[in-house]
Amino acid sequence: MLGEQKENTIHKSLMLTDYKQLEKLGDWKELFESLVDISRDLMFILNENGEIIFVNTFGASELEYHQDELIGKHLLDLIEPSNQLLVNSSISMAIKNEYTLFESFIVDKYENSHKYQFSIRAVRKNNKIIGLLGIAKNVTYLRKLESELNNLKPKLIEANRLISLERTRSINQKMMLEELNNMKSEFVSNISHELRTPIASIVGFSETIASDPNMPEEMKQEFNLIILNEGKRLAKLINDVLDISRMETGRMILTKSKVNLAKLLKAVITNEKGPAEEKGLIITLETPPEEIIAEIDEERFSQALNALMENAIKFTSKNGRIKVLLNNLYREVEIIISDTGIGIPEKDLPYLFQKFYRVNRPDSDLPGAGMGLVFVKQIVDLHKGLINIQSEPNKGTTILIKLLKNYRD
Repeated sequence: MLGEQKENTIHKSLMLTDYKQLEKLGDWKELFESLVDISRDLMFILNENGEIIFVNTFGASELEYHQDELIGKHLLDLIEPSNQLLVNSSISMAIKNEYTLFESFIVDKYENSHKYQFSIRAVRKNNKIIGLLGIAKNVTYLRKLESELNNLKPKLIEANRLISLERTRSINQKMMLEELNNMKSEFVSNISHELRTPIASIVGFSETIASDPNMPEEMKQEFNLIILNEGKRLAKLINDVLDISRMETGRMILTKSKVNLAKLLKAVITNEKGPAEEKGLIITLETPPEEIIAEIDEERFSQALNALMENAIKFTSKNGRIKVLLNNLYREVEIIISDTGIGIPEKDLPYLFQKFYRVNRPDSDLPGAGMGLVFVKQIVDLHKGLINIQSEPNKGTTILIKLLKNYRD
């Protein structure tokens, strides 16, 4: 008990000391006015009727007024007409709940609108409202920035989406370039092998003939025939590479004429008869009784058909079958080459006409540079035709070509 009395005595002593210190600072009203003038906000006091009885210097000057000009004005006189109902209801809420926070436009002396954020608290004495204390912060610039930011958000979202798309596209392009580089490397390896093989045969058999002057004439003729065939193979390979290069750069010009397609197909089959007979393959040709004429470059289109026939023979096992059909449609002609060969895996079908692409066949050592179908596709494209491949492993491959046909005048 004595301890509590001692503590209260010390507390009262301190309060008295603080009060005496404050008394030294002078008049309380002047102290309050000096304090509020430090603030960079609008600070005001309203009487019970809502009239301004005090406003700080900075707040008045921000509205282009002198303090004396605002004293006695009703707060609603400063509020933009469209916001007066809101302010009135907000003041009523402050009276009811003793405190409220809201935003409204204030009109300055020169009728310019500024947005302020108000904090208002009711002042009571003997349970009666005697006035309102208020602080209002100019948030015009802040809200303008927020509005601009909100307007920028959709653009920012769109920009981020485009950046994401470009990033994805860049990754895909990088992957495509890497894949293309790998395909090019494989192509160089394959073409090098294809070039090296005939060159090795030509050099080897030529050296054998040159080193043996007593070689029998029959053997010499056999070796010369091998050299000739390998030379033709080498020339064909080089011409294929050059043809593809010319087509890609647009330097190949077609020399079109009206060609009997049935006769052309018979010539192609005859040209490939030797290799087919060596493997015991049966080649059949079915054509309609009527004559079918198409306006094509006979030499180039014949090269494309020969390439397809070579593939069919190469990838068809011994004693297999190759069927060639010529169908007469209404405005088009259809050429079908179908074989009973080893077929093509489904995963490779979408890429067969890509440059440098070669079907990976671990169980096969059949040669090839991966250019044949690329060349065929480009020839067909130059003739404004369509080519499609259907295949199934170990069941064969079917190639379908469609061309516009021309009738004899």
